[in-house]
Order: sequence, then C-alpha cells, then structure tokens
Amino acid sequence: MLVQVIAVNHGTTRYAELMLRSLLQHHRDRSHLQVLLLDNDSPDIERLDLLRDERVRIEQSGYGLDHQVTTHGEILAAAVLANPDCDAYLFVDSDVCFRSDRSIDRMADELAADAGLFGVQARWLLPDGTEFAPEPGPPDVVGIRESVRAPGATAWSDAISYDVVRHGADRIHPFCALIGNTTLFRRTVETFGLSPAMVQSERSGRWWDTLGLMTQVMRINGLTWRRSEVGVTHFGNVSWDDRWAAEKAADRDRLMTQYVAD
Repeated sequence: MLVQVIAVNHGTTRYAELMLRSLLQHHRDRSHLQVLLLDNDSPDIERLDLLRDERVRIEQSGYGLDHQVTTHGEILAAAVLANPDCDAYLFVDSDVCFRSDRSIDRMADELAADAGLFGVQARWLLPDGTEFAPEPGPPDVVGIRESVRAPGATAWSDAISYDVVRHGADRIHPFCALIGNTTLFRRTVETFGLSPAMVQSERSGRWWDTLGLMTQVMRINGLTWRRSEVGVTHFGNVSWDDRWAAEKAADRDRLMTQYVAD
C-alpha cells in the first residue's frame, strides 16, 4: 500500500523535527511512503533541511501563523487533491512521535483487512507511554450569536442566537489517521473539504471539528473507523495552547535524544 503522509507545521518546528526523525527511524524501508510536511511560515524551519530526501518533502503551505481561524483542514484538503497518486493518506500532527517500528505499515494492514473501514486512528499515548483516554461525557453546548452581510451590502443583518452541540469526539481524529484514497473520500474532499463544519438552526445546531463532516459522510455510506493497535505519542495543542508548554517541551527534548541522526 502506497501511503502519502501529510503533516502541517504551525510554528512548532522542534516538534515537527521529532515527528520526522521518529518516523524515519521506525520506517527504514520507505519505498511505500511519501512524506509531505507543509509549513505555515514557521521560525527555524531550516533545522529540518537535513531530513529532506527523495521521499521527504518540506514545502510552504501558502498560509502563515497569523490567521484568525484554523487552516488545518484547508491545507489537508488541498494536499489531498494535489497528491492523488496513492492508496491511502496518513494525516499526522507535527507534535506526534512514532514509538514502534513499522507503525504505518501495521495501520495499513488493519485498514486493508476490513472492508467496512474507511480509516484507522492510532491510539493516543502520553510521553510516559500510557494511553490517553478521556472520560466520555455529554457533548458541549455552545451559544452562537451571528449576523451576515450579503455581497455588496453595506449593512449587517440583525443578529440571531442559537445553540450548537459540539460533536468533537464523533470523528476520526487527524493527529494520526490513515484513510483510504477511495472515490468516495476524494469526492467528499472535493465537495465539503476537511475543515470544521457547522449546521445551524434556531433550536440547535451541530458542530464537528477537522475531519468531522467527512466522518459523517462516510457513516452515511455504511463505512466507519476504529482505533488501531498502534500507539503514538501525541503532545496535543502545542500550536495554540500554552498550558503545560514547559512540561511538554521537556518531554519532547527527552524523546529527541532517542532519535538523533544516525
């Protein structure tokens, strides 16, 4: 199975370096992998130059660090459409560390073994190796108040208010997700993209995070996803949440010592 790996670096170059080094070390045979890191004009990106080769590309995404909304899904969707020649895509966050040999190959075997799956998601491991398993709970309800302005109009409409139910867990998570490059998947990307999506109404609405709407389209077509037996360390939210930044950086640097250049 030829896998196109796609990651986005949003100001987290040191984490991206760990992700690439761990991927390369745990996948010595990369004849079936293509790796693409798309960078949002991050500082210190030149430190990744030594990791480039014929199967590892590092390119600018066309986006910067100053956008007010998340661009992650837009970048992933554009990369999918620009790189059609593969059997599957591995979406992986830049703050991931691969921990075992042939992780991607094993996920590919799991995907190929079950025709009812559109994708498999790695297990989320903490730096100490334990699995992060948040307690299930009721979906969050968020109040939305918005107005619109038609093209060419000078005035905004009167604001309306409604609740949105956040179905953030009802999706395959892009921190490390392998998804088959099927006709259905490509048409979904072309039609809806991979960005967060919201359905609105006055009584209530629904909101899904990145890959969320795509997950629902697949479900409508009788396909689902499951968690892999493979686990990867995922630091989580390092590009926008400063809480525990020092602790995460210390764990990152400790892991980096295991993946120095040969």
